[in-house]
Amino acid sequence: MSSIASSVVDIQTSPESVPSTPSWIGEVTVVAHYLISVGLLEKIALEVRFARGRFGTYDSIDFVCVLVGYALSGEPTLKEFYERLMPFATTFMRLFGREKLPSRSALSRYLSAVNWSTVEALRTCFLKDLVSRPLTQLQETTGGLWDRCGERWYVFDVDGTRQPGRSRALPHTKDLPPAHRRMEAVCAPGHTGRKRGEVVRTRSSVLQAHTCQWMGTFSDVGNGDYRGELLRAIAVITTYSTHRQIPLKQAILRLDGQYGDYAVVIDLDKSGLAYVMRGKDYGLLDRPEIQARLAQSPDQVVTHPETGMCRSLFDCLDVPITPAGPLMRVIIATHAANATPARIGTTRDGVV
Repeated sequence: MSSIASSVVDIQTSPESVPSTPSWIGEVTVVAHYLISVGLLEKIALEVRFARGRFGTYDSIDFVCVLVGYALSGEPTLKEFYERLMPFATTFMRLFGREKLPSRSALSRYLSAVNWSTVEALRTCFLKDLVSRPLTQLQETTGGLWDRCGERWYVFDVDGTRQPGRSRALPHTKDLPPAHRRMEAVCAPGHTGRKRGEVVRTRSSVLQAHTCQWMGTFSDVGNGDYRGELLRAIAVITTYSTHRQIPLKQAILRLDGQYGDYAVVIDLDKSGLAYVMRGKDYGLLDRPEIQARLAQSPDQVVTHPETGMCRSLFDCLDVPITPAGPLMRVIIATHAANATPARIGTTRDGVV
């Protein structure tokens, strides 16, 4: 122990290590108390079961608590999360009513061995909890989208995101065994967009736009199965709407350009949900009925208040996907092309 004294400041130092409390421990405390008070942790412990050898004293709920804390911490990796957590491991686990923090190796073995049915049981448990408790009066009065006829709509947002991964170079010589990458089980080659990487993992998330309720997330390797994940998202939205007593005819599904093809339109038509999405098949513009509509005056001209961009909107009603249907409504937005190539859309005769 040493001391430095002055007339203004008295500084004391010590060789003993005193780790600072993580900045996110307060948020974890609040969430853990809430999960216990609503009985969700007890439901997870009873309903989410996964039996496997070499678990020791741990159970599935122990690993769920660690992953909840990791998600709330915002730490970039599990390694950094554990390094910050280790001095407070016992305190952290007791927040969730547990005793011992699983080691990093135990967590790694659990995540590599856990099966699909266990993950689905956990997702179902969270969904049941979401629909079991009513919304607050404020959410009920502010949630929704009203059209010009005064009818109320509920918007659900399904969005697909991609996370590329970068693979370091590995030596390939005759005296070495074949290279093995740990990311091969969770990633695959795919479209990386504007991000750098060699492999990709895709995730689709489901959000209630007005209440900001996180309703589910589905992921897969590479570009993923976007149609299959969309069908699962529709099932979640249908379950939510049924419990909230929301008529399906008043639910709108908002999708981005990843889903904007004919196959998705047919799937959505079978579901009974209304939808709004950006189409990615610009071959529609070559149809005679579309060309005839574009030759006429636009239905509306909109000027962006900040950029000054002027867009013309053309409303094309009852456009058949196939000769046998179904019919869809197509809204086309056009604006004059400039020197900068358009990132979205196709440019024809100086018009985007």
